[in-house]
This record gives sequence, structure tokens and C-alpha cells, in this order.
Amino acid sequence: MDVFLESGYREQYNMHYDESLALFQCPYIDQYLHTSFGKTYVLQFGNSNNPPLVLLHGMTMSSVMWYPNVKAWSEYYCVYAIDIIGDIGKSEANEIIMQKEEAVAWLKETVDALGLDQFYLAGHSIGGYIALRFTMAYEERVKKLALFAPAAAFHRLHWRFFYYSFPGLLFQTEKWVDRAFRGLSAEGLPFAPGYREFMLAGYHHALPRLRLYPLKIEPEELATIKLPVLLMIGEHEVLYPAHKAMEYAQTNVPYITCILVHDANHTLTIEQPQIINEQVLSFLHSEISRAEDESSDK
Repeated sequence: MDVFLESGYREQYNMHYDESLALFQCPYIDQYLHTSFGKTYVLQFGNSNNPPLVLLHGMTMSSVMWYPNVKAWSEYYCVYAIDIIGDIGKSEANEIIMQKEEAVAWLKETVDALGLDQFYLAGHSIGGYIALRFTMAYEERVKKLALFAPAAAFHRLHWRFFYYSFPGLLFQTEKWVDRAFRGLSAEGLPFAPGYREFMLAGYHHALPRLRLYPLKIEPEELATIKLPVLLMIGEHEVLYPAHKAMEYAQTNVPYITCILVHDANHTLTIEQPQIINEQVLSFLHSEISRAEDESSDK
């Protein structure tokens, strides 16, 4: 049930993946973890004695998408970048994930296998949606949550997202893949040399097996979140109107900080890495506890 229809394509993609890891410009170790959903691939950066920070990437982008961010974050945190199972990446699924409960169960098995009891959690797009759903199910495991343009959680997906993204998956040609990512970026293709070629290697021969469709989360569910949350969305976000999504989140999530990122679209972590990196470190470093938050509101 691999995303690659032939083993030869899997080998080619993994070769491109390994070559693209040079973009991080910092040391790493990697490993496969066995879960009931298949083999999960994890990249680890930074000192293992530092507090753990778990990252979940956006759809089809793999953990390599974090190349502009990890070097800054791994100075202070032990960063675990996880390839979402069933998506294009080095993880290999044996089951198709269709329900949010299955995605949460997979992530729990993965962090359990890593031996992580409590950790900081961050996610982009579908990774942000999974991170949010995991937090709502196992809030005692998550210290703080950072979300970058999470898919649908605070606003239903706009038709423009499907207009730009689906032809790339359907036709899998260089023209349509480039068109997809131009539509998800504020200005052109913001990728570093090598990342675009790596992405094309995945799109040309793979079909994601992740069938999780994100839905807008109801206010009463969001109100249960009692930990600090950082939400960052690009001002040109194509998935949904940025201001409306942030207003909904601000209204319904008790301890959330919302930041609109200028000159950015859906690939904001790549388009504006300095802003993203600084804001995330400031958020994670802050010592505000839930109790302090509650007392300040009274």
C-alpha cells in the first residue's frame, strides 16, 4: 500500500530525499518506527537532552519542508520531524487513514515509540490539523501547540485550494506541479534550489494514501483546549480567508496568539522563515503557564 506504485520509483524518491537533507545545513539522525499503521520515518535534530519539539509537515511536502526552520529551532530544542504516514514521504503505510481518530492513534503510537511523554507540537496545513486533533485528545502530552495555516480547522476549505492543488496530483507533470505551488505561494516559487526537484520526484510517480479530509472544528470542542496555542497564517492564504479563520480561532480557543504573516501564502514557513523562526522561539521560550493565563483573565 505504498504511495509509490512501483518499487523502483520508491528507491528513486528516497535517493532524492536523502540528497535534499543537505538543505538543513545541520547534523541529523534518522530512523524508522514501526506502528500498526506501517513504518514511520523520523528525522531528529539537535541535542537529545533539550526539550522535544515535534513537527508535522503539510500535504505532499514531507519533513524536508522544514529546511528553513529547523537549524534555528534545534539550537534550543530536540526537533523530531515526522513524515506523515500515507502521504508522500519516506514513511510507508499498510493502512489507509481516513478518520481523525486514526490519525491521532498513529501519532500517539509514533511519539510513544520515540519515548516522548510531554513535548511541544507544531504542524503545517494537514499536519497542523492532525496536531490540533491530537492535542484535543491528549492535551496532557502537549506543552504548547504551534499551528501554521492548519487545514480547515478554523474555516472550511475554499474552492481555490482545490483549483490550484488537485491538478498537480492528477496530472503529475512539471507544469501542473509548478502551477500548484505558485498558487500556494505569495510570489512565485520560494523554494531553495534542490527542493523543487525533490518535490517533482514525489509528484511524478506517487499517489498519497492519506484520505483524511479536514473539517472545521466546532466552538465547543475548541473551548476545551487549555494550553497556549500559536496560530500563524499568511495574509494571502489560499485555503481560506486569513482574517476570518483567525477571528474564529481567537473567539473560540482560550489561550491563543494569532499572527498574520505579511507577504506570505500557504507556504509561509518557507516564504518568511525569519519571522516564523523568531515568533516560534519567542512563543516556546515564554514561561506563561496555564494557571498564569487563567489568573490574568480574571
